[in-house]
Amino acid sequence: MATLNRLRNRRAGLVVAALTSILIASVALAAEPAASTTTVKERIPDAAAPAAAKAKSPAASAAGATMVGRAACATCHADKDESFGKTFHGRKSQSQSKLANSCESCHGAGSLHAESGDPALIRNPKKLEAGEAADLCLSCHTNKNVMMWKTSHHAQNGLSCLQCHSVHEGQGRTSLKANAVFEEKIQTETCLKCHKKQKADMRLASHHPLPEGKMGCVSCHNPHGGIDGNLKADSSEELCAKCHAEKVGPFANEHPPVADSCTNCHMPHGSANDKLLKQAPPYLCLTCHKFPHTTTQNGFTGVALSREEQRGSCMDCHKEIHGSDRKARLKD
Repeated sequence: MATLNRLRNRRAGLVVAALTSILIASVALAAEPAASTTTVKERIPDAAAPAAAKAKSPAASAAGATMVGRAACATCHADKDESFGKTFHGRKSQSQSKLANSCESCHGAGSLHAESGDPALIRNPKKLEAGEAADLCLSCHTNKNVMMWKTSHHAQNGLSCLQCHSVHEGQGRTSLKANAVFEEKIQTETCLKCHKKQKADMRLASHHPLPEGKMGCVSCHNPHGGIDGNLKADSSEELCAKCHAEKVGPFANEHPPVADSCTNCHMPHGSANDKLLKQAPPYLCLTCHKFPHTTTQNGFTGVALSREEQRGSCMDCHKEIHGSDRKARLKD
């Protein structure tokens, strides 16, 4: 009987403890401010918000300075004024409210600088840290192409917008420093100033038509940020499929390396082998496919190709190499 009473008392104690915890939690929730009614957008700041906040007033470069206008700047900087008028930014300054202050939209109010000539009293974006220069540019440039700049390889390696772009002398709509006839060529030449290996690969016998100006680096890459390699798709397969849709299937009989990644067999920037292949057939295929072209001698198994097979290509027989809806061996 005593044991039963102890169990009842213990159960009653547990119930009282549970009710007390619930009461304390209810009081705490009631005391919270009504912040939970804010929207997700209000609680999670925009990725571009720090840049916009830091450079939201780019005109305030020197305390007490006021706007003097483009004409005042041109009295000393006539060459810059002339070249600026021919650029995309210069033309847009005639109609865009963001560039209504022309030079001072980026350099800040210039009255103190104009009176004294002291370069310390005017903002010079070229002398800003890479992150500060990017913040200044991103205060106006907020479209989807630049929204991932902070995560890009270029930003993480300390590159500034002004290493590729020139507001005063840039070419085309993108204000790039490179000089070429076609927009694609301008973009490609800008990238190849740093990416020397890719430039060398593009000079090999098999390459995408970048040197010919039929496409550019930005056809596949977004220099302002993206996934691995700044690609313009979620994967290399998805990117290649935008032009080579017939190669990706789906097929009833898949070729596993193709389904995994195009780069298992191909070099995207250029190759000395046909069709951008990493190795010439049949040796590329033999890195995976040892059978049935094998022989065993003295207990050792090795590849044995006839003279005709060595001179030819696996694709002479296995024509549907990317996948087939008809044959499991990808043959006609």
